[in-house]
Amino acid sequence: MASGYGPVENGDRNTSLVLGMQQKIGSGVVVDPDGYVVTNAHVVRGADHVRVSIPTIVTNESGEEPVIVRSRSLEARVLGADDDIDLAVLKIDAPGLPAIPLSDYNKLKQGDVVFAFGSPEGLQDSVTMGVVSSVARQLDADSPAVFVQSDAATNPGNSGGPLVNVDGELVGINTFILSQGGGNEGLGFAIPSAVVAYAYPQLRKYGHVHRGETGIGVQAITPELAAALKLGVDSGVIISDVVPGSPAEKLDVKVQDIITSIDGHPVTNLPSLATRLFMRSGGEQIKLGVLRGSNKLAFTLPVIELPN
Repeated sequence: MASGYGPVENGDRNTSLVLGMQQKIGSGVVVDPDGYVVTNAHVVRGADHVRVSIPTIVTNESGEEPVIVRSRSLEARVLGADDDIDLAVLKIDAPGLPAIPLSDYNKLKQGDVVFAFGSPEGLQDSVTMGVVSSVARQLDADSPAVFVQSDAATNPGNSGGPLVNVDGELVGINTFILSQGGGNEGLGFAIPSAVVAYAYPQLRKYGHVHRGETGIGVQAITPELAAALKLGVDSGVIISDVVPGSPAEKLDVKVQDIITSIDGHPVTNLPSLATRLFMRSGGEQIKLGVLRGSNKLAFTLPVIELPN
């Protein structure tokens, strides 16, 4: 639970702004036995105090299956948060906790069975089951952000909780739902484990993410865009911008180059490019295949670190 001060409703119409205590309930997942917890940045945004409820699991006297009998509430420190990818890392003083391993995002398949854990509407330690509807759902055609979509029931309060596969590995962090009525309609979205693996160590160490930069902006190719630019293809990914002075400009990468591959992997749409292009750190290199007119070109782009 996160608490802080923010604007609240007030019946007095003559008052333009009233500040009051606000509380938000979300979920999280332990990713390190020393007490490091990953959740959504929006769960702890603006919070003055954050408390984490840890379930205590014991076996009954007959030695049957473990049962949850109580929870302990611990003060948490926010070590770092990134609003762009909506992830935050918390630290609690509770060593020896069971931690969940991260899954290999490249092995995730449509139709895989998954479980969503969390506290929907404040109902602690709830679990629902579903299947992966899409491994890389892109909600904005021009945004590199992709999500794991599943129909596992999630509701307000599930934010920040884990989406887990049948092997007990973290597939993603449940982040939001699409709903007309405000409740679950089978459209839940989670931040992929690959993004968590990229951001968690940096948020834990630095408090923010050190982003890499190659100097290219990309855009999904639509039939309308292809017709306007007289492209030879009507789908894929095109370079829409090259930053002056960037590694891409120095290597003569051009606007309207069509990206065909990255690090040997074919690029057919923006989701297939997103994590491999944007989740990089300074000092790495990216091998890019492009189509310029009828010419096939290859570039090795160095990744530089953006100033914080």
